[in-house]
Amino acid sequence: MADKKLNTGCAVALGNFDGVHTAHRKVLDAALSLAEKHNVKACAILFDIHPKSYITKSPLPTLLTWQKTKEILSSLGFEVVTLNFAQIQSMSAAEFFEEILIKQLGAKALCCGFNYSFGKNGAGSGADLQAMCSKAGVDFEMIPPVEINGETVSSTAVRKYIAAGEPEKAALMLGRNYTVCGKVVEGDQRGRTWGFPTANQIIDESLVVPKYGVYETKTVIDDKEYRCVTNIGIRPTYLSERALAETHIIGLSGDLYGKEIEVELIRFIRPEKKFDSAQKLIEQLKKDISEVTGDV
Repeated sequence: MADKKLNTGCAVALGNFDGVHTAHRKVLDAALSLAEKHNVKACAILFDIHPKSYITKSPLPTLLTWQKTKEILSSLGFEVVTLNFAQIQSMSAAEFFEEILIKQLGAKALCCGFNYSFGKNGAGSGADLQAMCSKAGVDFEMIPPVEINGETVSSTAVRKYIAAGEPEKAALMLGRNYTVCGKVVEGDQRGRTWGFPTANQIIDESLVVPKYGVYETKTVIDDKEYRCVTNIGIRPTYLSERALAETHIIGLSGDLYGKEIEVELIRFIRPEKKFDSAQKLIEQLKKDISEVTGDV
């Protein structure tokens, strides 16, 4: 049912953790403190599929791939336990608490957000979990809402801002810039012939797609940070079948094919548009770069 059993007991962080945003970090930090208090491992639970995607049978665009989420949680000091959602989705809240959290994981402490739900149809609430922990002698902490500019931090809100082309607002909630991650693939090299080579990435179909357009971005290559201009979309002038991120890395020359890079979205510059000629597109590219560098 899970990919790993923790026989020595643990402090468990509960949640979906899509994006690992600032509210998630509050839960995770509390779980780490509880693990230290009880001298046990810190454990984070992930599902193999987002519960909403399983229930609705419709993919929910996520902010991070499952693997990237696992990497981040592991880097923070968590042992990640993956649950097969299909196998546990019919469990009642009480069964999930007893069979998974207590018997399988040996939880000594639990931590969740204010809106956490669990068990079949999400029938169990944070208050229910608190009552179960109290009865079982398990330490418990529930994190209240985290607000930024009067809005509650949530993965839904971050997705909304990314899709709307507002990466600055998304960054406030994430506690970092939103990134487009992926391997650089070979393109048609048209930009290279114009003097504007690009690092092209195919946007993972499981992820939320940023609003199509041109962004000021940055990336780190071999420990050096570069300012960049990134076009996200389908290239209406030279149509692409899939959404691409095409990044011109200012001041970098060299072949990045096959290299995994992370491109951070800073701000939206303009919508994607179709140009009548290559020359007009080149002129716009020069303006976009000037917009980022401040050079006139």
